[in-house]
Amino acid sequence: MSHPRTQPTGAIRIRRATRSSVATGAVVQPGGADAPASRDRLYESLLGRILAGDYAPASRLPSEEVLAREFKVSRPVVRQALARLRDEDFITSRRGSGSYVRTPEDEAPALFAPISCVADIERCFEFRLTVESRAAELAARNHGPAELAALRAAHDHLEAVLATGALGNEADFCFHDAVAEAGGNRYFLETLRVIRPHIDTCMRMLPRLAQRRTPARIARVQAEHRAILDAIATRDAAGAGRAMAEHIVSAQRRIFEGDTAAVTGRAR
Repeated sequence: MSHPRTQPTGAIRIRRATRSSVATGAVVQPGGADAPASRDRLYESLLGRILAGDYAPASRLPSEEVLAREFKVSRPVVRQALARLRDEDFITSRRGSGSYVRTPEDEAPALFAPISCVADIERCFEFRLTVESRAAELAARNHGPAELAALRAAHDHLEAVLATGALGNEADFCFHDAVAEAGGNRYFLETLRVIRPHIDTCMRMLPRLAQRRTPARIARVQAEHRAILDAIATRDAAGAGRAMAEHIVSAQRRIFEGDTAAVTGRAR
């Protein structure tokens, strides 16, 4: 599954996904053709570390110089990636000290009770199953040319990010947000924004998820997203709802049971 200051941590604002591919690892200068891709790749890598718990809440991120050296990018590219994380409330900056991962105390009051146990993770998926399946149906029925173009752009961006092996959390949420937006009912979109931090919490509670992104698993996730996009594009409302439901059920199984269960235990 982007995000105003009054929302909980991780509520990321909708941004139009770009079609640029992610840079490999070469040093690039700001303003060059590959600078946006390098920034996006660094952003995804740092976000993945935050969500996986490699950078704990309240911990200080490595300095700009260290990050530039590690990822083989220029310091302006590092600053752009950090600014994006800061804008989306994943980190906070302290003058003269550096960037720090935000803590729960930094967050605005949650509109839903925070996730506190594994059962809450399962309930979150159950909620998503109902809301997002219906959102996909509405997207198939109601989308116009502009909404479909935005959805295709979000899908292309997600494909490019996943192809690099990055976590792709922000790109995934942009795709799901684009589905909700295509339905024309703002309440679905606003609901996804509200539960974004809860899904982020799921990721933090299960850091092993980041270590199970095998090529086969990535291919299955890509196929699930493609099925959703194709059904919406052909105005197959029932098919779009089914495709979204299968995707969410499979995502839940991948988290709790791993890759094999997502293949052999699929219920739909």
